[in-house]
Amino acid sequence: MRRTLFLLALLLKSSLLVTNVWGIGRVSFTSDRTGNLDIYIIDIDGKNLVNLTNHPADDFSPTWSPDGGAFAYVSNRDGNPEIYVMDMNTKASRRLTNHRATDVSPAWSPDGEWIAFASNQARDHAADTDIYIMDVNGKKVQRLTNKGGHNSTPAWSPDSEWIAFRSTQDGIGGIHVMNADGEKQRALTQVSATSPTWASNGKQIYFSSERLGGVKVPTLFAVDIDGENPRKLTDAGQTCEEPDGSPDGQWIAYVSVQDENKDIYLIRAAGGGLRKLTADPGQEFSPAWVPSAFSVSPSANAQMVLWGGLKR
Repeated sequence: MRRTLFLLALLLKSSLLVTNVWGIGRVSFTSDRTGNLDIYIIDIDGKNLVNLTNHPADDFSPTWSPDGGAFAYVSNRDGNPEIYVMDMNTKASRRLTNHRATDVSPAWSPDGEWIAFASNQARDHAADTDIYIMDVNGKKVQRLTNKGGHNSTPAWSPDSEWIAFRSTQDGIGGIHVMNADGEKQRALTQVSATSPTWASNGKQIYFSSERLGGVKVPTLFAVDIDGENPRKLTDAGQTCEEPDGSPDGQWIAYVSVQDENKDIYLIRAAGGGLRKLTADPGQEFSPAWVPSAFSVSPSANAQMVLWGGLKR
């Protein structure tokens, strides 16, 4: 009995320490620290770095299935950028797209059924892309945009009903939104902006812009889904881009060049709490939160072991 109480106290103390300081979570990202692009994950306290795609080809732009059991990414291992999925249990990858076009920017829907991506497969100019969706086996491909321009970086709403994306179809290069079937397309921002992503509550969209609020470099903003109430999230004086909100709504991971090098940072969604997550001479970018259902961190594993010991 005394041993059980001791283990319970230890478990609670450990959990409270982790939660109170930074919370529990992991972020995946792309890095060229080994000479080519690979995908890594790291605890949000900056510990337990793991290389997931140790391959000579460039692998980048991770996006996770809702259960954390797999992630989609882009790789040029077969000669041109295609979209693949890696199973976290087997570490085996399978290719979803297979043609001469460039397929990039995958985004896994929160309901687990679809992967949105950008592709130039129906365009005469390689730089022009459209937003597509396909099922998680690479089937049922549907083209959602067809009004010209460069349409890129799709991002799903938490209910999987809407997709935000960047588009130059109106000559601005702002953030647009549309239904998951491509209907009801509308501009959300009236200035150039990049890298849209939804807040976990579905009420705001985060993005980067250097054309809003009098800023001089790309800065992170949040805006309501009706396009109202824009507010500035970062004021670093250096480029801040590629925001991604945490599943619990507490944090935003993003890319910044504050130390003359691209690194991953965290900031509280409510403001403050800035933390530099990576500090390698290489370039780190495309952060994506790993769903809480999946964790390989020692702290999480230790808690599972302790709980198992208490139950016996």
